[in-house]
Formats: sequence, C-alpha cells, structure tokens
Amino acid sequence: MSTPAEQIKDRLSIVDVVSAYLKIEKAGINYKARCPFHNEKTASFFVSPTRGSFHCFGCNKGGDIFSFIEEIEGINFSEALKILAERAGVNLHEYGKVFDPKIILYKIMEDTTEFFEQNLVKHKDAVKYLQDRGLANETIKDFRIGFADDAWQNVLNYLRAKKYKDEDIERVGLIIKSEKNTTEKYYDRFRGRIMFPISDAQGRPVAFSGRVFGGDEKNAKYVNSPETALYDKSGILYGYDKAKREIMKQGFCVVVEGQMDLIMSHQAGVRNSVAVSGTALTDKHIDLLKRFTETIVLSFDADEAGFAASQRAVKTALLAGMDVKAITIPEGKDPADLVKKDPKVWVDLVNDGKHIVDFYLGVLSSKITDPRILIKEISKKVLPVVADIKNKIDQAHFIKKIAGIVGVGEESIREEIGRMYSKTVPQGDILPQKLPQEDRIRHRIAGFMFLLKEKKEEGDSINLFKDRIKEICDKDFENFVKELSNLSREEAIFEAEVLSSGNKNKLIATLSELLDSLEKNILDNKLKFLLIELKRFEEKKDEVGARKTLTECQNVTNRINQLKNKK
Repeated sequence: MSTPAEQIKDRLSIVDVVSAYLKIEKAGINYKARCPFHNEKTASFFVSPTRGSFHCFGCNKGGDIFSFIEEIEGINFSEALKILAERAGVNLHEYGKVFDPKIILYKIMEDTTEFFEQNLVKHKDAVKYLQDRGLANETIKDFRIGFADDAWQNVLNYLRAKKYKDEDIERVGLIIKSEKNTTEKYYDRFRGRIMFPISDAQGRPVAFSGRVFGGDEKNAKYVNSPETALYDKSGILYGYDKAKREIMKQGFCVVVEGQMDLIMSHQAGVRNSVAVSGTALTDKHIDLLKRFTETIVLSFDADEAGFAASQRAVKTALLAGMDVKAITIPEGKDPADLVKKDPKVWVDLVNDGKHIVDFYLGVLSSKITDPRILIKEISKKVLPVVADIKNKIDQAHFIKKIAGIVGVGEESIREEIGRMYSKTVPQGDILPQKLPQEDRIRHRIAGFMFLLKEKKEEGDSINLFKDRIKEICDKDFENFVKELSNLSREEAIFEAEVLSSGNKNKLIATLSELLDSLEKNILDNKLKFLLIELKRFEEKKDEVGARKTLTECQNVTNRINQLKNKK
C-alpha cells in the first residue's frame, strides 16, 4: 500500500501546487516564473513536471511539492503534509497526529473561537456596535468576530468541560494564573470584550485581540494574547491568511494598523490588505509578504507622528529590496472611517499610492515654505530613505529629482548619501551565510540517518554515510546532530519514513542525494568566500596568495560540476 506522501504526489502535480501561488509560463517541457524566495527581475525559477520538482538558478532553492509548501508557507514538513493531503483528498489517518505536539493547542483555540462566535449572537448590543461601525453581517462571520462575557471563568469552564487541561489552556494565553491564595488557580484573560481572532498563514486561530465593550471603560481599550507556542506577534500579520492569494493576484500589499482598518478594507474590496496589529513591521513580516509581492503600500498620517511611525517600516522594507509606496489618510481619519463613509474613497487612495520618496517630498514641500528649512528636512528625512533603496536605477532617479528641488548638484547628493550609507553598513565584505534551505537539508539528513539506525542498518551503509558526513562537514555525526537547531528526532524520522516509503533502497538513494546537495551548498558558499579572498590578494598584489587561492577556486568549481552532473 502506498504512503500518504505517494498518494498526494499521484494526485497533485508540482505544476498544480506551484501555479496556485505563482504565475507560471511554459518553457519547453518545463515551466518558469519569477522566484518567490528572492528578488529578481528575470525568471530563473523553473518547474519540471517530469521530475516533480522545482529549482531556482538564482538562489539555488529547490525540491518537491512538500519543500515548496514548507518554504512558501514558512511551515514544517508535518504541516505541509496536512495542507497537501487536504488539497489532494488524502486521509492521513495516524500520520501527522502523533508527531504534532501543538495539535491540542490548535484545537483549544478553534473551540474557543467558536465559543466566542456563538456568544456574540446572544449580545445584540455588541452586534449593533459592530454594525454601527460599518461591518456587514457577512463580514462579521467571515472574520469570526466574537464576544467574551464579563465573567471570570466562562472560557475556562467551557474548555474544562471539553476535557482540556488547565496547563494547555494557559499555554495558549486564554487564562492567567491567580497571584492570590485562593482555591481557584486560574481566571479568564478576556472579559467583557469584542473578540477578534488572529490566525496564522493557514487560517488557524492562534491568538486574540479583545476590544473592551461595556463594563469599566477605564480598562485597557485592547487586550491581546501574549506570545505563546502558537503566536509570535513579530511573525504574524492580521488578515494575511485571507489576503495572500489576492496579494499575489494584485501584485502589491496594503499595510494598515488595526483590526477594524483591515476588516473594513477587505469589506471595501481591497482584499490584498494586512494589519500589523499594534507592532512595528518586522523582518519576519517582510519575509511573509515577499513570498507574494515586491511592493507594499503603507497607510499612515502625514504629520510628524506619522513620519516617525513609518520610518522603521520603510527602512525594513527597502533594505529587503521591496518597492515601498504610501498613501495619506485625509483629515486625521483612519481607513475604517473612510470605508464606512464611502468605500470608493479608500479604493481610490490605494490605487493612487505614491513611491515613498515622492510621498515624503510632496508632504514636506506642501508644509514648508522656507527653502532653507525644506533643504534641511529633506536631508534629514528623505535622503536616508534614498540611501536604503537597493535598486541603483531608482536611486539615481530620486537623486536627480532631489537635486532639482534643493538646487544643488547630483554629485553633492550622492556624497551625502554615501556618507549616510557608510555609517549604517558594516565595513568589509559580507561573507556568505548558511541558508534556511541548507538547514532543511541537514534536518532531513539527520532524519534519514536516524531511520537507518532504527532499521538496524549499523553495517557498511550507515558507516559509509557517517564517513561522508565527516568528509563534507568536518565533524562526526553526533556533533553534526548537536549543531541542528530546533531538531525534533520524532519529526525528522517521520519525514524520512514518509519520503522514503520505508523502503531501504529508496532511503539510501535519497540520503545519498541529500548529502550531494549539502556538499554542493557548502562548496557554493566556500567558492564565494574564496572569490572574496582572491580579490583581496589581487588588490594587495600578492601573487603567491592569489595563485594559491585561484587553484582552490578551480578545485572547488570542478567538484561542484561533478555533483551537478551526477546521475
């Protein structure tokens, strides 16, 4: 009987899976697209239907349908297996249950979301409040908005009745341990609040944001879940699960601040919107968005506070190579207010977004009439933004524009930008870094080795693989495993078993391929380092060092070509 992984691959082609995320086009017997994993203008991402795999010749990432879903969704193998099984209509049975310790936590959050949803229906005043804010009933249901009663243990008692443990309920942040010496150890975190579930990229509730309603208005307006095993606020964007496909379709993403702004934006038809929910835009957020677009549109006030709030988000996005635009909300309103009054106004604002440099220049020029002060403000607030733009053509365009506005030569602007850039970027060459793709390969190698050991393959085969690891990584297998962060032995074995179908010959063949891939990654990294060293020797006119390094480069290149041509 075939394994779930084989059944999934029989029912879902690599083209089916990739085309759900990317716009692909025929290229001979293969397909090509712009890589979603790095910034590129020319398509170097290829999909092979015959091999059932993808490969990017730009960033060197590749693999099968499971690798693609892991990478683009930012999840582990078990989660990718579940997603693809659901799409393919494959019943996993026991697969994915034993090896996912978080499954009980997801169930608690799902049950609590349903509890809050059902509770909202009983509170007509809360429903009316949402309707008065402009939310349609369909929108309330779509975003699963609920209500938490102003009671100390409603959620706790409900979940206890479902046989969940107090410790697990606390782990997802729904209850708080009492500091008082009472018979009852816990009480509900959310009381007397309208509840907005926050979901992960797969649409599973992982946290809540509760807005105070009724009761004591002196309480904090919003109470949010703490960070938990499921919820990392720096890595989750509100509404991302609903927006990601639309972001890919529209080619850009709108970033707003709060839940109501996001919900009303979606209701107005701008479904390529996400919200940062009370935190700054982080590198993790940018990584999420870059899977589907290179362009973001920021929404913030054009006053001094708006400038300050936007600076970190703009810098983070520009340094990641993204194109950043901005829109101004008139009269100090927010997107939710605009949509309630006239959805078309919000849609038009989004479509009229300006590049962040043009936006800043327009705002400053409209508010400052003194040329001397204008030059000073442009130097302070706009030039650092231009310095962060990675695209040199874009940068040159804005240097010319700013030079014209302030009345100085372009070279003076370039020198000022160069001075700013040198202060923010470390001196010297940036050495190659180990990529997440390589981390995944190392985890899989460990899993396959563990599985070989379980199958009592302690003879020549496992010893040969241990020797190969020693040769490639210059460390024995035990130390190789110790270096792997977040390694779950059970998860790794599970993945190896699924991918090899438990077949010894396939297991050995796949492990050999993985080791080839790891060696090639390490050698690619080494070659980049050697080329940097070669450049340094040439600059110093050190012929001996240059000759020796060049020979090393040639040897590494020859081995890389051997691995590429290996059948």
